[in-house]
Amino acid sequence: MFATLMLLLLAGGMNGSFTLPMKYVRGWQWEHTWLVWSLLGMLLLPLAVGFSTIPNLTLVYHAAGFHSLMRTIIYGMLWGIGAILFGLGITRVGLAVGFGIILGTSSLIGTVVPLVLRHRDRLFTASGFVTLAGLSVMLTGVAACALAGRVREAAMQQCSRHGSFTAGLVICLLSGVGSASMSMALNESAPISRAAESFGVPQAILMNAVWPVLLGGGVIVNAAFCAYLILRNGNIALFAKSAGLNAGLAAAMALLWSGSNYVYAAGARSMGSLGLVLGWPIFMAAIVLTANGWGLLTGEWRGAGRTAARWAAIGCLLLILGIGIIASSGGSS
Repeated sequence: MFATLMLLLLAGGMNGSFTLPMKYVRGWQWEHTWLVWSLLGMLLLPLAVGFSTIPNLTLVYHAAGFHSLMRTIIYGMLWGIGAILFGLGITRVGLAVGFGIILGTSSLIGTVVPLVLRHRDRLFTASGFVTLAGLSVMLTGVAACALAGRVREAAMQQCSRHGSFTAGLVICLLSGVGSASMSMALNESAPISRAAESFGVPQAILMNAVWPVLLGGGVIVNAAFCAYLILRNGNIALFAKSAGLNAGLAAAMALLWSGSNYVYAAGARSMGSLGLVLGWPIFMAAIVLTANGWGLLTGEWRGAGRTAARWAAIGCLLLILGIGIIASSGGSS
């Protein structure tokens, strides 16, 4: 269990760091960076990993069936909407607070819905009650993070240049709902995993067949939205500004983000039948904690005052406690 937990925390650390390079992009607008990141992280890397590790990938998809593939793609598109809102949300409320609100909401929905729909028999067991208790603690932690952001805005006596905190909060909450679609897609992708297994694909890399389909839906939405913004604003020429530096930063984002998905899948799969349910909130909480750490180091809380910092610390402690409670539920019966 310890090794599994470490994998989930490592995955969360990578994911919680993936937007950090955006702070150092020069000359590009948000949509330029997001477009390059989404093409690399959601399309090229998953396809490269899929075809290099699963020789019969096209046959796997044929065996999985059209309806299974389309269902996963649709979930991916819903997640893609959440990803767009994620990028817009963190520009309004900051890295630390944005991650806390978005991924806390995603953790709650992405754990409870699959648990109710696919593992209802486990819901009213000792393990189920412990899981729900851990989620309640984490939800309280998310509320504390949101309050910290609100207090920080009031202390600094100014709205973000990207809009008010209230608007950012609404965007982040909607993003959390959309982002939870990834957890549900992973739980609904069993036909693809079974098809891959029938071709002799090892258990440890079954998810390599799922990611190109799921993220393929996500890249459709993200790329289309970014292209729309670029064309509407008539700023395609900005790609030429600091192109090498910015492309490298977007590539670093893609490696951190896409890599975190593979590490997460390996950790969650090793937890057994409930791995993709119980692993999700641990993964989400680790992302939040990492993002809060980066937010602190990059000066997001400078001038926010002690009250905001206190609420942020309380939120982080509650998230850590929630991780521990949910992790322990794997051993409850």
